[in-house]
Amino acid sequence: MIIKNREKPFRLLAHEAAMRRVPKTHSKFPQIEKEFYRLHYGYKGEEAMDYFSSFLPHENYKILHGLRVPDTKGRFFQMDSLLIAPSHCLILDSKYISGKLEFDEDTGSLIRHNEAGEERVGDPLAQLSRHKIQLSAIINELKLPMIPIHTQIVITHKSATLIKKSSTLLNKIVFHTNLPTRMKEIDNIHKSTSFSNKEINKLVKALLKSHYADSFNIMDFYELDACDYIKGVICAKCSHAPMKKTYQKWVCLKCGHNEIDPLPQTIKDYPLLGLGNTITNKEFREFACIHSISIASKEFLTLNLPHQGSKKGRIYYLE
Repeated sequence: MIIKNREKPFRLLAHEAAMRRVPKTHSKFPQIEKEFYRLHYGYKGEEAMDYFSSFLPHENYKILHGLRVPDTKGRFFQMDSLLIAPSHCLILDSKYISGKLEFDEDTGSLIRHNEAGEERVGDPLAQLSRHKIQLSAIINELKLPMIPIHTQIVITHKSATLIKKSSTLLNKIVFHTNLPTRMKEIDNIHKSTSFSNKEINKLVKALLKSHYADSFNIMDFYELDACDYIKGVICAKCSHAPMKKTYQKWVCLKCGHNEIDPLPQTIKDYPLLGLGNTITNKEFREFACIHSISIASKEFLTLNLPHQGSKKGRIYYLE
């Protein structure tokens, strides 16, 4: 049973907005683009892992995706997926990486071999070992019985191959297509239960209560300014801005594409770009290049956003 669904990370949503709004000629665009693709394909890999992990060998699994919690010393750690059964827990870490992959067991690092040579891309084995220790400490602090905790690195790129494989390593790493088989193997190891349903629910409740999404401000991260962003309603077809409002629709002056109401996405871009979690009618009109107060007011009314104040002093709150 999925207790916490996977959500697209705010950091990825912010980079999607920046890809729309930061000009390709901007000096920071190459950095933004590189990070966007890293986040995008990482999330794509997690979704691929979710599909195969749905073939659960144990019907009593409680599944929490994208969990970010503090350990007993206040240090936040994030698990791509945590599966909790009465007999054991399983932490899954997705890796969407192509090419020939080598895991250096001495250092715990992952090495990708390609035409350009070798590239070290982190130490997922050591990271999962830390996560196992941190989760164990949380369980102990909750005064729950100790339970076996397994960890698995899940390779989710279809073009990846694993080289220099050892039997020890193959117990720690699996390709996403073989994940159901590996989960069944782990499940078959445990014949006795450690957690009652009440204890599972206690752990799940504590983890959900302490979950805290990663805070991120893209303007601060890349040292951007509000004037760096492209303003106006952006055409979904050719990315030209601004689109022009006609009587019943919005029209792109470059490609002729038209839309009935593209303003919701324009409003969503505002907080994603780090411009603030509140907005006034005037600020929105300036950002969206709208001259009509009534058009902006009608859009806010349609979206039913929480607000404070009245008339010119009204402030709308954005998630």
